[in-house]
Amino acid sequence: MNARPDANLTPSVEEFVGWYNLEDERDDGFPVLKSVESVPQFEHAEFFEMYFEAAKWFDQLVEAPANEPFDPLLDPPFFVRSDADDRTLDIDADFRFLNVALLRRIQEEFLGRYPLWRVILIAEHPSCSIVIYPSAIRFGNKPVDVDPDEALRELVPKHLAMQEARERPQREHIAHVQRLLPAAVRAIGDRPFLVAGVLDNYAGDYGRLTICLLIRGSDSFAMKLRGSSDAADDFLWTSIPFGVSFDGAIISCIDVPKTAPYCLVPWLPPADYQGPLTIIERESGKRHTYELKSEDIVRTKRE
Repeated sequence: MNARPDANLTPSVEEFVGWYNLEDERDDGFPVLKSVESVPQFEHAEFFEMYFEAAKWFDQLVEAPANEPFDPLLDPPFFVRSDADDRTLDIDADFRFLNVALLRRIQEEFLGRYPLWRVILIAEHPSCSIVIYPSAIRFGNKPVDVDPDEALRELVPKHLAMQEARERPQREHIAHVQRLLPAAVRAIGDRPFLVAGVLDNYAGDYGRLTICLLIRGSDSFAMKLRGSSDAADDFLWTSIPFGVSFDGAIISCIDVPKTAPYCLVPWLPPADYQGPLTIIERESGKRHTYELKSEDIVRTKRE
């Protein structure tokens, strides 16, 4: 029979704030937790050497469902963060893919190769994060010997509910943008750009408007906007671009494929701005004037 893991050596995220498996104490006042008596010196080269193997290994751990509609907010099942200041590997995980067998694989196959390391599957709240040690798996703050299936049945829905609440304003915003696009791709004709519409918020932030600038082609930097002469230089923000198909569907987020017939760039002036905006074609320098009027702003429902 295996001995019960020592909870003091395998703490949860909330039970221990400090460094893991470093050779010396740090001068920042945080403690160092060591899983073995003699820990070799940690250098960032150790992490970078392991990172590429880890990214490849976790990328092949599960297969994302095929033929699902594009979701701009959906991340890969496992995303390995590319930084580490101790022997902790932080991973953004899609908790819908988690099961006990998969966690055991991480523990036995991956940490079996890197026994001085631990893996944290980061959740919306530390109380749901899962810490995988070579000798134990901690499910939030549940006891070290909790039934793993029972723990997952509780933690996963809790995490997903918090994730849904956090993403709701952004999902509602993307839905508003998507509704503007089919008509916009029909209306753009042979013009280099079209203001597809103006929304009264940006992902729940009613201090900013969203000017939905549809651009012909895949170059999201083809156009730039300028405010009136008395507006501050930084009064316009821009957000991540979307690739748009011929029928006006969002097909990508952040990285616009070169094959995309259009891209959508959100520009974000202050909510109280009214008046002219100058849209400039970067390549030719040609200028166009767009008059921002309050009656053209799409009013969305406030919570």
